[in-house]
Order: sequence, then structure tokens, then C-alpha cells
Amino acid sequence: MGALVSRAIRPIKSFNIENRAHRIISKEKPSPAPKYDSTVEDLKRTLKAVPDLDEKLDKKDNALDERLKTVYVTSHGRPEDDITREKIKQNPNRPLPQDRKQVEDFEMGWKEPERIPYGRTTLRNTLEFLESHQLNPEEVTASKIAFEYKLKQEDVESILKYFKALEIYLPETKKSAATFAGPATFRKQLEETKIKELEGKHETAKITKDSQLKGQG
Repeated sequence: MGALVSRAIRPIKSFNIENRAHRIISKEKPSPAPKYDSTVEDLKRTLKAVPDLDEKLDKKDNALDERLKTVYVTSHGRPEDDITREKIKQNPNRPLPQDRKQVEDFEMGWKEPERIPYGRTTLRNTLEFLESHQLNPEEVTASKIAFEYKLKQEDVESILKYFKALEIYLPETKKSAATFAGPATFRKQLEETKIKELEGKHETAKITKDSQLKGQG
């Protein structure tokens, strides 16, 4: 449809195109945009100091051209490759990286340290004790967390006060009530499921043992 419309409009666009082009060319050129007063004053001062400035700019300055021919850039020192090799020899225990592969994506967004100094912790450990505290605040206290993760108790108390593990809020619908589906809730459900499974296994083992005793009697 678009091609048909373009084909139909093309003769109208090209009608008397030569005369229209001459009409536009013969028009006066648009006037330049007005200059700032400060720019006008600078131009006046420059023209007063150098009246033939336009002619000088249009002509080639032979003296300047000759001076430019005498300008050279020289480099002193050794090549970068030699300096790099020397640095590698000076400290062979810290060689430059040779693997140019793309860095892998870590679970927490960056590589976690292998050794955690005293009084420090990682994001993973922080999320773990935050979830544990949300799940059972009476049992997982700040003093126990500080002892287990080698942290200052006042720092742990501040973390527990101002930070919290992410909790996803599911709004109420016609079929279900509003609930929280965050890590703590999910972990609590898993622990309740494990407890039920253990209780079921214990009950099954007890029934089996009673049956064996009755069979022997």
C-alpha cells in the first residue's frame, strides 16, 4: 500500500522541479545568528589590532610553515615490552595475568574471600545469620552469632536492628490470603517438613519394632 501511494505522489513532487530549485537558489542567504555583545567587542579589538586579519588567514604563512618543519618529537627510554619483562623477573611470585577468558559469574556477584579476618564477615554469612535470627530470635541471639562468626556483639546487634533478609510479600487474592514468601518463611517450612519426615520415620520404625517383638512372642 505504501509503495503504491509513493508511486502516485512522485509525479506531483517532481512537477516543475527545475523552476522551483532556481527559485530557492536565487533567494537571499539567511542572515547569521546574532552574536553576543562580548564577542562583537572581541572582534572589533582584533580587527583594530590586525586590520588585514582575513587576508592573513587566507594566505599561507611560509615562516610558520618553516618553523613547523623544525619541530620533532623524540622518545627517550626503553620500550614498554622491555620494562614489563624486567618487572616480571623482579617479582616472579606475582606474574601478570595470562588468562584472557571472561570472568565467571559468582553467586554473590563477586568472588568471596577464602579467609575471613576476625571482626569481618561475608554477605553469605550475613544472610545466613539474619535468616536464622528471623526464624528463631530467642535461640539465635546476637551474642551467639558474634561468638560463632567471630564478630563484635555491638556490630551484630546493629546488623540485626537495621537489616533484614528479603521477604517477598504476596498480596491477597480471591483464592488465597496475603502471605510472606521470603527466605525465612521458606526455610521454616522446610524445617517443619523435615521434622514431620523424621517423626514419620520414627513412628514407622517403632511400629516395625513392635511387630517384630510380637512375632517373636
